[in-house]
Amino acid sequence: MINENKYKYLVLLLSAKEVHLYIYDKVHFEKIKLSTADAIEAFERDMPSRMGQFTDASAHKEIVINNFLHHIDVALGQVLNQYPKVPLFVMGTKKITRHFNQLTKHAKAVTEYIHGNYNESSLHELKEKLAHHILALDFVK
Repeated sequence: MINENKYKYLVLLLSAKEVHLYIYDKVHFEKIKLSTADAIEAFERDMPSRMGQFTDASAHKEIVINNFLHHIDVALGQVLNQYPKVPLFVMGTKKITRHFNQLTKHAKAVTEYIHGNYNESSLHELKEKLAHHILALDFVK
């Protein structure tokens, strides 16, 4: 199984609103369904109504984002067990990737954080952005 994963890469696209995870083989992206909601709205609905400590909108948003990223991290752990030793690229803005890095239990599995806003990027644009990072990784190997 490890040999068949030799030229595959996991790509986690993070934003403050949604998440997408792909397995990428330098040609095709195949979406991996995470065992959690892929949009932050699902976690908004799970929050109690704004009372007491939730009167501050920024504190409320921080709690929702933490909850969202925590669930992503748990689901990511399940995927990493299925794809051992497959490089993981996390793509997103500096703010969201830094936040994710602070709470993830899988920091050692992250090959590289690629900063930028990729919400509206096409798969072709993602390929182009990843090409340089994959080439550098392959060169190091």
